[in-house]
Amino acid sequence: MNFEAEFRKQFGDKYENLTLKNAVICGDVCTITFLYPSQSETLDATEKAEICDFFKAKLNLSLISLKVKFLKVYVEEKLIRKTLSNIISDKFKLLNSYITDSDIHVEITNIDCTVTFDVSPRLAQFFADNKASAYIARALKEEYLVNFNINLNLASDKVDEVDLDSVEVKVTARRAPRYDVLVVKDIIGTGILPKPEYISSITSPKSSVILAGYVSEFERKDFTIKKGARVGQQKAYFKFNLNDGKGKIECIYFSPNKNVAVMEAIEEHMFLLLHGDVRVGFNNKLTLYIDKIALASETEQKEEISAPREVKKVEIERLGALEQDSLFGDVGRYSHKVMDRTIVVFDVETTGLNPEIDQIIELGAVKIERGNIIEKFSTFVRPTIEIPYEVTELTHITNDMVADAPDIEDVIKQFYDFSKDCVLCGHNIINFDIKFIRRFGNLQNLEFNNAIIDTLNEVRVSHLKISRFNLGTVTKALGIELKGAHRAWNDAFATAQVLLKLNEVGRKI
Repeated sequence: MNFEAEFRKQFGDKYENLTLKNAVICGDVCTITFLYPSQSETLDATEKAEICDFFKAKLNLSLISLKVKFLKVYVEEKLIRKTLSNIISDKFKLLNSYITDSDIHVEITNIDCTVTFDVSPRLAQFFADNKASAYIARALKEEYLVNFNINLNLASDKVDEVDLDSVEVKVTARRAPRYDVLVVKDIIGTGILPKPEYISSITSPKSSVILAGYVSEFERKDFTIKKGARVGQQKAYFKFNLNDGKGKIECIYFSPNKNVAVMEAIEEHMFLLLHGDVRVGFNNKLTLYIDKIALASETEQKEEISAPREVKKVEIERLGALEQDSLFGDVGRYSHKVMDRTIVVFDVETTGLNPEIDQIIELGAVKIERGNIIEKFSTFVRPTIEIPYEVTELTHITNDMVADAPDIEDVIKQFYDFSKDCVLCGHNIINFDIKFIRRFGNLQNLEFNNAIIDTLNEVRVSHLKISRFNLGTVTKALGIELKGAHRAWNDAFATAQVLLKLNEVGRKI
């Protein structure tokens, strides 16, 4: 039901000063809220009753009660500034870093309100690109019921926080080395390509970003872990600014114990190449959360600040063919889809559900050859961030369990070798698992362009009488035992059995 349209149809212009803000049902109460300008006359009891009776007649309120609220809106500068702050924080977080209260001017008249922002040319472009003026004007009108004009004043003395030519900083701005002849030396993680973006071009959150610049305001901080198996323990993180001559950004690295000494060897003025995800961090500022660091220069770096990184090998376990035959029957039992190809069935556990920013914490896989599961690939992966509490609750994987695990750059290379020239298979692999694999593969210049089988699609076209298609439901319907769900190898092994079961000769899929 369109409450406002029905209301106007019933009363015409009688209550033209009223604006319907919202209608919310919470429990057994429906609350309808109207706003009206402060200069309008207050509604009397008869008018309020008339409006309440209208909604009672329109709504079926046999099971819920009705509450109608009438709120006067006062157009005051202090309130407008507070609302502006909320709008910017919710919709345009980047502006928080550059626009202060003194940059905002509010002028209230009898008929409208004008808000003027003092901005630099780059921020003016940000307003234009994001249609910020129109959005802010619309949001303010909805809140205060008067028209708002949003103006931008290009102030000649206004500079961005990152314009190093005009802003005094604690370190001397230097010429950035030429990116086309940059020489890098990995100190944490590997495989950063010496093709960084300019910091000034980063205006919103972005994953897998490479930046280069000089270190300033470098400091170590310590915090106490509040959740998980290591609750109460101290952990270090390092915070500094990165300047590339065109811009500046805050950088944060949460350091495992083994990398603390390496981080403490970093000094002011060093030129670094960094890889990580740009997210909105403390104080609503864009922040680079680092996962890889390299020293950078135009000539070979001679000074060592860390020992060569140890590459941890994932042990490939060979599974006995006789054991597999006993599990799945004769090798001629399956369709050509299985019998004529080597298939790697895999699963990943991750720090979250977003393939663009979250990280892999476990990778498990099995290799199928002529209907036999012949090899097992299983490893934890050490992330560069803490594992969220809810992920540990689901997977039972703790930060302690991955603390000494190999890094993703090592794991992804070994998984590439394990799955090379094979078909890749998984349950809901297309929408989830393969996106993580390809993202981290691309960072190492490895293309996972293998053919793909998604058992989720296989199940959907099968004759299984199920309404849900998650792995637990599917394995139960097929009589397959799934032990230790939400662990990578367990899920991969169960998915392999699903694939074989659905491809049994004579079975329609």
